[in-house]
Parts: sequence; C-alpha cells; structure tokens
Amino acid sequence: MTDLISIIVPVYNTEAYLPRCVRSVLDQTYPSFELLLIDDGSQDGSREVCQALCREDSRVRLLSRPHQGVSAARNAGLEAARGTYVFFLDSDDAMHPRLLEALLELCQATGAALATEVYRHVEAVEPRDFLDCLNEEDSRRWEYTYMDNQEALRQFSSRENGYNFHGIGGKLVRREALGALRFDETLGNGEDTIFVYRLLERGMDAVILWEEWYAYRKHGTNASQSMSVASCADSHRCWAYIWEREKDRPASAAFWAQVASAQLRRLYVRSRQGGRRELSAYLRRLAREEAATDRFRLLSRRERWKHYLAFWCYPLYLPMHRFSTWQWQRREQARRREERGWNG
Repeated sequence: MTDLISIIVPVYNTEAYLPRCVRSVLDQTYPSFELLLIDDGSQDGSREVCQALCREDSRVRLLSRPHQGVSAARNAGLEAARGTYVFFLDSDDAMHPRLLEALLELCQATGAALATEVYRHVEAVEPRDFLDCLNEEDSRRWEYTYMDNQEALRQFSSRENGYNFHGIGGKLVRREALGALRFDETLGNGEDTIFVYRLLERGMDAVILWEEWYAYRKHGTNASQSMSVASCADSHRCWAYIWEREKDRPASAAFWAQVASAQLRRLYVRSRQGGRRELSAYLRRLAREEAATDRFRLLSRRERWKHYLAFWCYPLYLPMHRFSTWQWQRREQARRREERGWNG
C-alpha cells in the first residue's frame, strides 16, 4: 500500500483541540499521507498552532485564507490535494492510529471508492482522552461490510446504517471518483450530508469498517450544534433536497420525511429551552410549511400527531420529549460502559 492519502482538515478557531487532532494523524500506522491544514481565517491562535506543526513534520502543509466557511475550506483542500485518496477530518476530532491503514486496505480489497467507520461520540472534555484509551492489541483482521452502490444508497436513507454515512468526517474517498464534485458553499450546515449523497449518486460502492475509530467531539461550537436561523434553514434545505431526489423511492422518501419532522422538533425544543424566541418563531413557521408538504403526508399518524403537539401544544409535548431523551441517554450510557477500553 503506497498510495498517497491527502488528509483535509478545515481549521477555524479550534486552537484547544487542534494539537490532539494532528497528533492522531501523525501517529497513523500508514505513513504515506499529506496533511492539509486549511486555516479559514481563524481569530484565535489556530494559525500559529498550524505553523508550529508544519515545522515539526514535512508532511504537514498549511493553506491560509480569509474566512469563507467550512465548505470553501474543504474545497480549497480538494484543489490542493495530490493524493490518490482524500480523507476528511475535522479539526476538533481525532482518529485511531490504524484507521487510514484499515480503510485503504478495505478499499483496495473490495474496489469500493468510499470507505467509512463508526463514530465514537465524545464530549468536549473527557475524563480520559480517546487516544489514550485505545486497545493496542486491536486485531488487524478488520470486520467490515461491503455494499454496492444501490445498497449504499438504500442504507444512506435508512435507520440501518444511514447515520454512518451522513457526516463527512472519517470518510476516505478515491480522488479520481470525485471528479469535479465539490461542497456547496452556500450551505453552512448539512453540506456534508449532501456531499456524501452526491458521491453515492455518482455510482460509488462503499465499505463500512465496524470499529468506532473516529472520535466526533461534541461541543457548543460544532456547526451541527449551531442554533441560528441560518443554520436551521440550511439543515432543512439539506433534508428537503435529498427527499426531493429520493421521493420516488417509497422507503427512502418516508425516512427523510421523518428526519425532517423529528429534527425540526428537536431544534424547536432546544430553542424554547434556550429562550431563543426569534428562532422558536422561525421554526414554528417552518413547521407549518412542512405540514403542508407532500412528504409530511408520508408520516405515520403518530408522527404527525407528535409534530402538531410539539409546535402547537408544547407544554404537553415536553414531557414526552424528556422521556424519549432519558431513554436514549440510558441506552447510550449502557453502550459506552460496554465499549472496549473504557471500563475504568
């Protein structure tokens, strides 16, 4: 395996997390890579951190640019990439030291043009760092699932494995298969979900590595955690775009109809709890518009009832939401207790 991998990392005000992120790259067992740090006009010390990292390792390159958003930064990385494959990593995330080796081996063995793994969600501050809790005896016999393009598209729009595809972090893609495809720079949220969908639309086969080897760090400045009118509007554009493309596939259309309603409800609860009146009013307007669409009619009676209850009888909906959240948290805590290497 001698193919060069271009690792694209957009950087914007992540000084606190950047050294850990880069450390996880430099510790990779697969050494043939270039690390492209695209500083998107950071206003903290991120650029200085990037400059110091470039001096430490010749494989690290810094591209500095005015702030234009994460999509523009990733597109700049794609233009500068020299690798046979590109790998996407966010500057507040980290990865297992064998991830590149495993994903590349799976792509070469199966012929897949897209490879991913399972996310491990970690909090902004963990009692022990993800990278320090890895099992060094992990087997090199990777467990994986290969799927042809039609199966990958089906699973993208399902609960089966869909959420393994929706983010761009941790994705290895054969650069030749990308062609001229780039991220939509008009979107500040949901742009990565649309990008992966368009990759699959191009006919790519895919492979999933069944290891939680990508640490997705959750904190308030994540784009996916952003609570602004613009970010919520972009997310809704993303769901509506994919639904429109998938509306002739009944199962996929029903999935994205449910995603649109469920995510609007989740955002609405967060806006109410945060006292964001302007955002709450915007989401109510969006909910009324959603209820008038063809996709809303695909929802079950129970889901339509939950939608109306959330936006027009919020005090009655809130206990139901809290109970559902509590159930999810219990399942998540149980899963985390069983994770390898985290039983201390």
